[in-house]
Formats: sequence, C-alpha cells, structure tokens
Amino acid sequence: MALAAQPTLDENLAATYAADLIHRALLEAGEPIKASEAARLVGRPDVDVKLARVVLATHPERFATTDRKWTLWTRFAAPDRATERNLEEVIERLGQPAPPRALARELAAIYGRPAEIFEEMLPRLLANRERYFATPDGRFGLTRWLLNVSGEAEEDVLFDNYLRASDLAPYEEAAARLDPRSVDSVVEFLDSVGEPVPSRVLQALAWRRERERFSPATFVGRLLADGRPVYLSTGHWVGPKGAQRLAGFFPALAEREVDEYGEAKAAEAAQPLVISDEDREQVVQAVLRSETAVHAARVLEDYFEVSPGEPTYEGDLATLTDTLRQDSRVLWVGADRFVPRGAVPGYVYSVPEILHFPPLHFTDAEGNEVDILLEDDGFDGGLQREILTALAQDVLDEEPVFEPDPNPPATARCVLKFHHKEIGTFPLAQLPPGFFAVDPQVLQVDVILPTGHKLDCWVNNETRLLYGLLDWYITLPVDSGAVFYLERQARDRYVVTYGEETEPAMFISRNRVNELLDLGRRAEDEELPTFDIMREIMEHYRKGIEYLTLLTEVNIARRTRRRVVASILSGYHCFFQRGGAWVYDAKKLSQGFDRSKRKYLLK
Repeated sequence: MALAAQPTLDENLAATYAADLIHRALLEAGEPIKASEAARLVGRPDVDVKLARVVLATHPERFATTDRKWTLWTRFAAPDRATERNLEEVIERLGQPAPPRALARELAAIYGRPAEIFEEMLPRLLANRERYFATPDGRFGLTRWLLNVSGEAEEDVLFDNYLRASDLAPYEEAAARLDPRSVDSVVEFLDSVGEPVPSRVLQALAWRRERERFSPATFVGRLLADGRPVYLSTGHWVGPKGAQRLAGFFPALAEREVDEYGEAKAAEAAQPLVISDEDREQVVQAVLRSETAVHAARVLEDYFEVSPGEPTYEGDLATLTDTLRQDSRVLWVGADRFVPRGAVPGYVYSVPEILHFPPLHFTDAEGNEVDILLEDDGFDGGLQREILTALAQDVLDEEPVFEPDPNPPATARCVLKFHHKEIGTFPLAQLPPGFFAVDPQVLQVDVILPTGHKLDCWVNNETRLLYGLLDWYITLPVDSGAVFYLERQARDRYVVTYGEETEPAMFISRNRVNELLDLGRRAEDEELPTFDIMREIMEHYRKGIEYLTLLTEVNIARRTRRRVVASILSGYHCFFQRGGAWVYDAKKLSQGFDRSKRKYLLK
C-alpha cells in the first residue's frame, strides 16, 4: 500500500467512505441486490436508499449493474486469470480485510464453481504471510498494506516503506502520547490531528514507540476490531470525529442527480408498480417489526426504489397504501402511516374521566330542579351566540360536526383549558372542521414544539381529542388561558408556536385556580348545586363577569356544560346582564326562578 495522496475531510472523501460501507454490504450479501437492500445491510440511519443509489452509480470501478440490481465489479473478473490474482484484486477493491467465507463466495462468482471448493482452498492460499495477513477476528488483508519493519535502522524502515522523515514530522507532536497497545490513545491522536492520516505513517509512528515488540498486523487488526478508528480504502485512517464530519456530507451526496440504470431505467420508468404476494408480506413484516410508525413513502423508496418525481410515483404510492390498508395485521393511522394492529395506546380510544360531566341532580324544597336546562330560545343577553363560539365548546359538549372544510385554514389559534392541561389533551372542538384529517378514526401526527422537539401525538376523530401534549404542557407557566398556534405543514406534521400570549376571557391565575379547586371540593362535600357555585364565583366579581370567564371558572370547580351555565344565568331573577357582563344580585335571590322561562324548560 504505497503512501497515497493526502485527501481532506471533504465531500469527495465522504463519497469514498460511503462507498466503503456499501462495498462491505454487497460483499456480505454475496449476490446482486437492490440499492435499498444494500442500504439496509449497511445498518446506519444516515445511509439511506438515496445515498446508496448515488454511491453505486458514481463508483463504476467498484460496482456494476445486472438485471436492475447491483453487484461488485470484481465478480466480472476474468476467470482465466490465476486464482491468487483475482483473490488479491477482490481484497484490494474492498480496501480492507475480509472474512474467508465472503472471499470464497467472490471467487465462486468469478469462476462459476461452488463456493465450497474455494473454502477448502483458501486456508492454504491465505497462509502465505508474504501476501496476506490475518486480523484477530479472522479476516484477511494484503501484507503490502502493513509497515515493513524488517530494517535495522529507522532510515531503513522509512526507505523500505517509501516514507521520509518529513512525512512523519507533521504528526510527531500529536503522537507524543501514542501507545500502540491502547486503541484509546490512537483514537485521541486521530481526533486531535483532525485530518486523514496515511496508514503507513500511523504504523510508523506507533512503531517508533515500541520498536522491538511492534507487530503491524496486530496493531492494524486491533484498530479494525475496535471500530472507532475508521480505515478508508484510500489507505488512510480517521478518528470518530473525522468519520462524523464525513458522514455530515451524506445528505448532500444523496441529493446528487444520477442516472442509476441508464437506458434500462428509462425504458421501465412508465411501468406501474405491481405488488406480488411476496412483496406484500415483506412490507407487512417491515411494519410489524418497526417500533415506530412506518411511512408508505419510505417503504416505496426503500423496497421498491420508486422515488418522488418519477412518473408513476403517486400511483405507486396509492397502490402500496391500499395494499397495506387491506391487510388485517396492520392499521392505517392517517397520511401514509401504518402501525401494527394493537399498537395504538388504549387511552386514545376513550375520553379521560376528568373530562366527563358528572350526572348530578339537585332539587329545592318543592322538588324542582335547581340546575335547570332551557331551550336555546330561552337564553338572554346574546347567550345563544356565545354558547356556539369555539372557545365555549369542549369535548363531550360541542355542536354536531358536519362536513369538514375542503380547504381548512393552515393555522389555528388554540386556547388551553385547565383540565386539558392536566392530562395533555386538546379538544378538536376548538379547531376548524378538517384541520386534522377526518379519516381514519385514529391518526398519528408529529407535533413540533417551539424547542424543535418532536412529539408523537394521536388524534381520535370519535372521541374528538388530540392526545400526547402533556410533556409540553407541564413547561407552560399558565394553568388556564394559554394561547398557542398550531400550523399544519403536512397531513401529519404540525408545528406549535407559543409566545406567552393569553386569552383574557379564559386566563385564570394560579391562586385563583386553587381557590376554585377548593370550591369544587367543598361543593362535592356539601352537595352544592352548580347554581350555588355560580353565585359564589360571581360574588367575587362585583362589577360583573363575562360568560366565557364564568364558564371557565365554573368548569375548574366542577365540569359543567355550557348550556347549563347559560340556562341558570337566564332562568333566575338574581342574575342579570349589565354592559355585556353578568352580575349577581343577592337581594333578588328570594325571587327564585323566572316563571316566564317555564315554557323553555327542558325535562
């Protein structure tokens, strides 16, 4: 391995790094595979099918296509050449040691003979230490990659390895603490240098620290087995930080435009996707194995290698989505998301008990209902209009939902109510119809918080609730009346904007919340009707209180429907409206129920 030209940590070297990863994946596969399969075999989240396609298409000296699959170029080596020559080329193209079983498969592909023949032959060939060296984990590389330490003096060793003292000089200060027996020290050295280091230079620096006992094969094998130092096929080592920098170029590499299969791809581009029984089982198993929701678009690209922008993409995505929806083992949870059936948390299918309205009945001495309920026509002072506002409505107490708006607004203003903050829910009653998709019943959506953190939330169109916001709610300083904005960026992606705004009619201070909770406990202990709760609250507001504020405070003390509050305000002489606010007059308490409202009473 001659001293290679000095590369830098740039996009070109990142492409080599990615090619090394994919080369190893194809070697492991032992047969032609799709780009998506190669990406999966690499087993890294930053190596996806898009990157695999680009790398495979831009390294013709390493990869070749056959029947719309990818294989190693070395599998097309001349079968009339000597076995050792082809063996060395397979290892050289890989750029690092390989296991004997994989090497046997590669030779079998070249010569068209069973791999077992080469498995028997390889131990003899690989025993030649003038050509090959073994790593501690049983892989074999080329001896010419190692430092030749047969020379007696340093000058001889450098000369035998085509090195000069000036090649080592830039690294000497950083190598002062280098210990050939400590991988940690090598990692520290590579990270401190901050650039690729030629392998022979690294070995020479290590040899200087332990000349008599230094074994190049053991040293290199130890680094490869550890995994933190990364050996590139260019003949250079980089530390974990350098490898991370190279991986940082992967997204940009993945966006390069390439003609993956050339004319063959163009000829087949217009063919719609046909999903076989085997394909269906494969993608269903992918959903069943996944710990998170699986996106059909990702499956389409990873398994079937159909990407956005291709002529049949939309139709193919619909075909795949329909196929998954028809399988009883998986559940569609909106957009193109699928989860295993039974994976939706049980709480998503019910309205939490804290949000239910207690079925209470209180009667006076004559047996008449105290907490009356009137028809809407019996409401006074604009209450017919106020009860229909979105902020007055809540889960289990909202108007019937009719057809969703085909073009709902992209942003909704949301006001947080006390009980919802306690359990991390939000009522759909406050949102425009169609703001969330109305089909299926249960949706999973991403909610992006102001911090950038993503919450996996659930929407149930039957319970009419959004679930999963508790982790964010507990960070808010306001117990009731906090305002935030929810922006729909995609069918399953929503972004929260919060600027410490509050809704004046619904903002309740923490001290006042505690007073109302105490009132609620006392009302339960003393079996007080909601009429008495309202009187006590309104006595606190001698100048009057808005309907929405009253409704908010009453509900903190006891969950109460909006029409009950409106009915009590309209049905008793002691409550009246002044200047848009509702006032309680204790002097009129004895006048009781307004008999003119009797015709509006609901039984």
